[in-house]
Order: sequence, then C-alpha cells, then structure tokens
Amino acid sequence: MKKIIALILALAALTVLTACAPAEDTAAGGFTVPLDDASYVFTAPEDAAPLPGGATIALAAESTGLESGAEAMLWQGVQTFAANFGYTAQSYTYEPGGSAKDALQDAAESGASLVVCRGEEMALALYEIQGNYPGVHYLLFDAEPHNEDFTSYTTEANVHCVLFQEEQAGFLAGYAAVTEGYTGLGFVGSDEMPDIVRYCTGFLQGAQQAAEEQGEEVTLRVWYTGDIGDASVVTNRMVDWYNNGTGMILACGDDIMQSALEAVNQTGARAFATDWDQNALGERVLGSAIKCYNTAVQQQLYQFFVGNSTWDQNAAGKTVKLGYTDGSVALAGSAWRFSNFSQRAYERLYEQLRNSEMKVESYADMNTLPDTPSVVLEVQN
Repeated sequence: MKKIIALILALAALTVLTACAPAEDTAAGGFTVPLDDASYVFTAPEDAAPLPGGATIALAAESTGLESGAEAMLWQGVQTFAANFGYTAQSYTYEPGGSAKDALQDAAESGASLVVCRGEEMALALYEIQGNYPGVHYLLFDAEPHNEDFTSYTTEANVHCVLFQEEQAGFLAGYAAVTEGYTGLGFVGSDEMPDIVRYCTGFLQGAQQAAEEQGEEVTLRVWYTGDIGDASVVTNRMVDWYNNGTGMILACGDDIMQSALEAVNQTGARAFATDWDQNALGERVLGSAIKCYNTAVQQQLYQFFVGNSTWDQNAAGKTVKLGYTDGSVALAGSAWRFSNFSQRAYERLYEQLRNSEMKVESYADMNTLPDTPSVVLEVQN
C-alpha cells in the first residue's frame, strides 16, 4: 500500500517546543535536557544556507507501525522535516505477515531521494537490495544490514545506520525507579539480544547508582522469555513477581509491555516502558525510557540534505550510536508520575551523565556484568 502525502506548510507556522534533543537555549546558549520527543522540530543554524527542497523522502514500514510506536515517531519526524524545509513525505507499507522487502523496493523505485526504515526485517531486506539502486540512499534505524543468520554484515556507501545506546535509557529508568522508592525491581525482555541486554544492564547500573546514594539494598529479577507463544504465561509470571516483592518492572518490547499492563491492572503495581513514550497507556505506567526517533530522524535528514543529498564521508556506509551527548535518549515527560524523583533531579542527573561525571557501561550479553554491591541480581529461566 502506498500513501503519498504532500506537505506544504509555511516555515513560520512551526514552533519549536521542548524537545527530545539538544537545543540551543538562546538565553543561555546551553543544552536543553530532553523530555518530549513528540514536540521536537529541527531548526537550522541561523547562518546556514537554505536547503533546496523539492525531493521526496520515503518511509518503508509495516502498515500498523504508522499508527503508534517507533515507526510512527519516525514518520512524524519525516513529515515534520518535509513540511519545514519544502520536501515531500511519502510512505510505503506492507501488511502484517507481508514482505518488508517489497515495501523497501517500492520505496526505492518510487524516485525518492532517501528511504528511511527501521528494525531487523528492514535490515535483512536492505542487505539484499542496497546495491541494486545506486541512486537511492537509505537511513536505517535500530539495525545494520545483515543476512539471515547474522554471520555477514554489509553496509554500502549509500546507507547510513543509526543505533541508540539503550543502556543509557535503561540507566535513567533504574535510577528513577530506586529514587522513587522501589527496591524490588524486575526486568522482562523477549530475547537475550544485545539491544535488550543493554536496556537490562543499564537499568541495573542506574538502580545501583541510586541505591548506593541512598544506602538502600535493591533486588532485581531478570527474565528473558524466549519464544513462549502464550502471552498469559508472561502475564502470570509478572503477577507472581508483583505478589512476591517486586514493585516495578521494566518491560522491554511491545508484547512484553502488553503483558505488563495486564499484570499491573491485576495487582496495582507499576510498569516502566521502553523505546517510545507509552505513558498514555495508563496511570500504572510509571514512565517510559525512550529513544528519540522523531528528533534523531530530523537531525539525520538535515545532515543528508545539507550534504547535497548524499551521505558525507563520516556517514556513508557507517553507523552512528546516539545517546546522552546528542540528547537522543530520555525519560518521557508527557506525564511525570514520579513523586520523589523531580524533573529538576532528572535534569541534574542527565547533565552529570552527559558530562561523564557518571559512567554507564555497555554490555551485549549477560556473561560479564558490572559490580553492583547494592543490587542483588536474580536471573531466572
């Protein structure tokens, strides 16, 4: 299914709001700690030459992804950038169970200057077709082009990949949860994949930092569910945790989050979301540790078009990892449900992390973990 949306809006109609990225504070010339990815609008430097406009930016995604979630935030960013700088935003989608490769090929053959996509399915498809359309450029989020069994990775010069430092988002969640008063924590993810492990180990490090500061002892239960196929099993395990000392669970993944919502509604406990702002799912969602997709895609699009519609030598065929220094991970501030952890405390913490006054290490598996004397870790099967 192809949808074409021509966006013709005046630049003056757009207002830069509190953003999920570093923004210039005209009064202080400083960094704005990120809170709200959805409100971000990229503005070019005052002395920058105008972009030429006129080209088409395509997004390839599963059709349901444009309704909510990470792809929806990417789509918002593409549309906002197109409206702001005189481009056209166009989406190419496939139905659930359909072919990501077909959507990616349709986008590549549409005449678009740049195709934006995200995730492992798109990484597999892009691995196959990236060399077939030398005049088309690609921007891939949350993955790098690879084959089916992950034994071969190839990123052509017309492709630029963006990864987020999930451990940094996880740290914010762990620190906030313990500061809020939760000493019985849980983490549930679908698989022991590097990005999910980074959320978990960042969460562990954040909990350790806050526990050490407050003189608390914290317990963290961890479970990677694997391919269970029955969501009720996940829900029931979470309910058991909640009934036996766990006050808050960081749920990593959309399906895991749905199980967490059912569990907290049964028990009155709290859940913490990942990836994108899910605070609107209910009062029992304590917060969301997010990747700032809307922000990041607008910034990457500007980098592409200011470079004469091509990736420069620092981006062509390469991967960038975004995090604190770019303002690309955050706690979503759309609904601030913390009582003990104030927004001001969050801002101070973020600045400390950004200035490397605190360190967050990256771990891709559970074999080697940080020393956490204030957190008792229980990894379950």
